[in-house]
Amino acid sequence: MKNLLTGLGMLLLSLNVNSQQIVKGLTAANGQYVGFLEYKPTNYASDVTTKYPLIIFLHGMGERGNGTSQIWSVAGNAIPKYIQSGHPMRFFWNGKWETFLVLSPQLSSSYFDWVDFYTEEMIKYAKTNLRIDTNRIIVTGLSLGGGGSWRYATSSLEHAQSIAAVAPVCGTCSGVTYSNIATANLPLWAFHASNDGTVGAGCTTSQVWAVEMLNPPVKPLMSIYSSGGHGIWDRSYDTTYNNHNPNIYEWFLGQNKSLAPNVLPVPNPGPNITISTSGGIANLSGIESSDIDGNIVRYIWRKVSGPAAGTIVTPVSTTGLTAITGLTTTGTYIYELKVVDERAGVAVANVTVNVTSAIVSNIPPITEAGTDISTLTSTAALNGGNSYDPDGTITSYQWTKIWGPALYNISNPTVAAPNLSFLMLGDYKFELRSTDNRGASSLDTVTIRSGASILPVSWLYFTANNNDGANKLLWSTASEINNAWFEIQRSSDAINFETIATVKGAGTSIRTNNYQYVDAVKTSAKTYYRLKQVSVDRNSSFSNIATINASRVGTIAIESYPNPVQKVLTITISSEEHGAVGITLYAVDGRIVQQKQLAKEKESVSTSIDMQQLPKGTYMLKITIGDGVQEMRKVVKQ
Repeated sequence: MKNLLTGLGMLLLSLNVNSQQIVKGLTAANGQYVGFLEYKPTNYASDVTTKYPLIIFLHGMGERGNGTSQIWSVAGNAIPKYIQSGHPMRFFWNGKWETFLVLSPQLSSSYFDWVDFYTEEMIKYAKTNLRIDTNRIIVTGLSLGGGGSWRYATSSLEHAQSIAAVAPVCGTCSGVTYSNIATANLPLWAFHASNDGTVGAGCTTSQVWAVEMLNPPVKPLMSIYSSGGHGIWDRSYDTTYNNHNPNIYEWFLGQNKSLAPNVLPVPNPGPNITISTSGGIANLSGIESSDIDGNIVRYIWRKVSGPAAGTIVTPVSTTGLTAITGLTTTGTYIYELKVVDERAGVAVANVTVNVTSAIVSNIPPITEAGTDISTLTSTAALNGGNSYDPDGTITSYQWTKIWGPALYNISNPTVAAPNLSFLMLGDYKFELRSTDNRGASSLDTVTIRSGASILPVSWLYFTANNNDGANKLLWSTASEINNAWFEIQRSSDAINFETIATVKGAGTSIRTNNYQYVDAVKTSAKTYYRLKQVSVDRNSSFSNIATINASRVGTIAIESYPNPVQKVLTITISSEEHGAVGITLYAVDGRIVQQKQLAKEKESVSTSIDMQQLPKGTYMLKITIGDGVQEMRKVVKQ
């Protein structure tokens, strides 16, 4: 008979296959049959390396059954219901998407309370048969299942230590020893409605209070709704943000029992301010908030009290910056800032905005030069973009180096976030001045600690071409540090080189320098060239090797137009040379911006480069044909 019932369950399964939630069963160690619903992500079979967080969901009294023919009643509410309706249990948290595995056992009708072996068997099954992250096992349930969650987490220290979090929803009074939650540092979030007529809210408040009295390192969370009665699970398990931000699933993803207890972030909504109705705008920032053991991933603003006027432009962000517009009604407005860290820990603080019809003094901008930076390269990015003006707008920025090594380059000192290049080994300090629309300004500084070992020469290119029987060498540098001269070296085998001439270097320079040399040698074989760069201290470095195949030299015509270019650069190549054509566009600092390759099988070939998305400035275009022709030319983007 059991096999027949199981067959009926599998028949029902075929009607629900699209949900990826299937019927499973096992025999527990005590001989009791346990039927359950198992949900796997759709890519579980193809993504064989990911270990998934696990939710064990315990249903309410009305969903009990025999575990076979009655199994689908488990999907009558909350998480298994959402899955059956098509929700993928996939959420974006702390910079990445993650999907839960979900096991939903069915309590036998012969039991009137959840018994711990059900949860124990689910954990054992998951560890044996599924790729789970054993540090992120969550137990949750509603009503009778909420009581089962309380019971499992409090019945033994071993149980409390086996899971990452527990979340009872309108749970019954089923706790055993609450010190087990405290001792295990087990995160707890409990939900109830104050007007619950089926299971009194006192079951939740008293059990949370019992944990709080033990002063645990991980403080329990409790959400008591003013209405909703007993059926609050769609609020508590809401997959969006209608009731909670972060929602319960993001909170689940933030828990990990392998980590030390989370230290809550410290919110800082900035100073109280007074503005005039004539402007009607207040700019708020939570950028000074901090998290001693992690990072803040979300800032949430809401109005706590005040006149009806005012709109929060950006209530949720990753920067904490928002404007409050429409403050044209006098009064006292109080706004709350909630900060959320990567462990889904939250903390709140308030700021007051006084709005008056009188003329008020201008509030200077608050300048934020960003956090100190350590870099092992010769580049870094300054960031003053979190600066703001409480009662107006910032109209200008000015970056100034106030101490540090002499050599550096800043892309544009009058924008909020310029780039630094050519940094030398040492500490730099830069000062940012921001000025608002009424002329007030303020300062902030940032330190850049560079571990870069600057090369004596930053090469842009080195090419060799045969023109009218002579070999013309062209090269360019983006920067030079104490560069005394270049030795031009020639070889017939690319192994043994001889110095044939020297060209004076630029010394120390962070500007582009262009050089050329003409070698009048006559040869019908391949000729190889390289440059030896020699510094003032006689240290040296070498360029790449450039090749000229004199036996294949012919008439070459390369056109690139328009120049200057705004949108599309067209390149036409006419020559007797056939083979692979390489086209590379470089920024002036030597970075490859775009690169493409095509086959040249006839005398003339054309192609194009889309320049629309590139910043204005000067670029270098390098064209190679086979192994015998190289051309380098300047392109200006307008």
